[in-house]
Amino acid sequence: MQIKSVVVGPAEHSMAQLALDLGLDYARTDWEHRDPKTASDWEHAVPADQLWWDHYVVQTESLAEARTLLPLFRSEGRAQRFVLVIRGLFPAADLPVWTPRSLQVKAGTSALTVPGLGFAVVVEGGKWVNVHAAALAALGCCSPAAPGPVLGGLRVGITHPADTAWLAGDALGSFMTRQLLSPDQDDIYAVDVVLGSAKSAPELEQQFARQTADQPARVSPPIWTPPADALPPVDTAVISPLGFLPYPEKPIRTLEPHELAGGGALGESGLAALRPHSFVEIDGSRFDGLDRQLVRRLSQLAVGGVPTLARSLSAPVRELLGEPLLNRLEAFDAGDAPVLRESKSIDLRRTALDLYSPRAVWNNALGQLGKPLLPAPSVSVVLATRRPEKLASALDQLERQSWGAVEVVVVLHGFDADLPEVRRAVEGYSRDLRIVSAPADVIFGDVLNAGVGAASGDLICKMDDDDWYGVHHLRDLVHAKGFSGATLVGAQVEFVYLENLDITTRRPPLGEQYSDHVAGGTMMIGRDELRELGGWRPVHRAVDRCLLQAVQAAGGLIYRSHGQNYMMHRHSGADSHGGHTWNPEDSIFLQSVAEQWDGFRPPPQIGAPPNLQGGPRLDVMRSYFSRVPVPSHSAPAITPPV
Repeated sequence: MQIKSVVVGPAEHSMAQLALDLGLDYARTDWEHRDPKTASDWEHAVPADQLWWDHYVVQTESLAEARTLLPLFRSEGRAQRFVLVIRGLFPAADLPVWTPRSLQVKAGTSALTVPGLGFAVVVEGGKWVNVHAAALAALGCCSPAAPGPVLGGLRVGITHPADTAWLAGDALGSFMTRQLLSPDQDDIYAVDVVLGSAKSAPELEQQFARQTADQPARVSPPIWTPPADALPPVDTAVISPLGFLPYPEKPIRTLEPHELAGGGALGESGLAALRPHSFVEIDGSRFDGLDRQLVRRLSQLAVGGVPTLARSLSAPVRELLGEPLLNRLEAFDAGDAPVLRESKSIDLRRTALDLYSPRAVWNNALGQLGKPLLPAPSVSVVLATRRPEKLASALDQLERQSWGAVEVVVVLHGFDADLPEVRRAVEGYSRDLRIVSAPADVIFGDVLNAGVGAASGDLICKMDDDDWYGVHHLRDLVHAKGFSGATLVGAQVEFVYLENLDITTRRPPLGEQYSDHVAGGTMMIGRDELRELGGWRPVHRAVDRCLLQAVQAAGGLIYRSHGQNYMMHRHSGADSHGGHTWNPEDSIFLQSVAEQWDGFRPPPQIGAPPNLQGGPRLDVMRSYFSRVPVPSHSAPAITPPV
């Protein structure tokens, strides 16, 4: 029997022309078309281990669409050559291309741009390649972070291709063919949860009941039917705050009803096209009959932090959005200054990630099923200090952090916990706290390693004792670590208060992006990842730079989040930074300044003490370091310079 070739994608594209564009021999085999939306196209008369293909070609319009197809490839067997085509995508020359370790020996991977067609990734080798594994390798060539189990290891199955959005590109998700729904008697089910519908759930329950009756030792997966008001998660690997522009370059852009064709899904190219615009305007009265599609689009815009002017939204749309997200959307004003526009975008994306990230959506589902939730990562903040007088204010900021699972490890460098300042600071802190002492002659790198050694959190975050942090600093970094796939995340040194000059400066903001540098006082990395990199280098200075170099040398990614949760405090006096290892002149922070304000003007995400918002100059800020209030957008700390 001759082995066939497969083309997955829209039927309107000629298979012969596609093969010609890709340089494939169309006459070599018979070809069959596979529709991603037709369930019967993905059912086979033989098990997956008996499926063999010559060419297996997948064509999509976006990376977002390509990721939704992953569960369909779970039972597609093997092919001699796998080709992923993303039409219209012409990536930059520095697009990272790699082959996952699991395929390095079995297959070779190459990426190319096909004129008039788009971006193509070819996976082939001397042996047959598993179609699903080859798809993962191909997707790894199309984005900085490789695809993975975005649901934290939860295996979810769907029974119809129309439900792929619920899996958000998870590498462990499966389309449940008849074989997967009826495993061999001595086998296990491929998934932990099956997504059902009001129509299919009763039949599935009966089928599982019959199977477990025959084999009582085998546990069938629960069936979850999404409530009518539930929305699929947003695939944060392609829709995220990445690429947000603090200073817009184009005017307001209106969203048209025809753009919601196909269910309202937003791809990476569509999001990128919106980034330069100051706002996206949505007139809800023009979207009659498209309530669910509009809410789906709004949820994706919100996760991406796209500033949106939404008006005349229908009652069903408002109800589906919910009050928390609706309040964030309605907070935008076309007259917002750039710094306030960005701050409201940060609030919007944070709220949306809490609601629509894959883990958040499936935790809601698991809660309805009475199953254990996917755990949120715990954070250990390592705070090394040589100044006992700074400890109380630093702990006060950590007390106010909105992320719940926080442990603080304070390393007292050169003094012990018996000092009155230390005792008062510790007594005023109510959260999980550990105190470690290090002699004064221990070099800084080993001081930090001592703190890490006492930490128990999943993530390690380094913070300084004399800078300012927003109450959502840790939460936003945890989100960034999740959607970016980066080894290390942090923020830019963007806002600086120069106490000696009594001015606040804003260095040019670069937005959210992958980078090679973040501020040392904002670094967050996995505890195990840090250990694998050898920890902090045992040197007296440049420990942050050394860690960044180690991450890059190991092939890891560094992601820079927004800069509004962090404000550097440059103290007055000869030693203008209180004895820290990095001590440049104030003039460094006056170079290439994007904005500047008189006095102490923290960004809106940090806010200013209410009693200090009166005058244009804040002389009382000389060496002031006190309580950090919850930010208020009704009275933003920063106003545009006149």
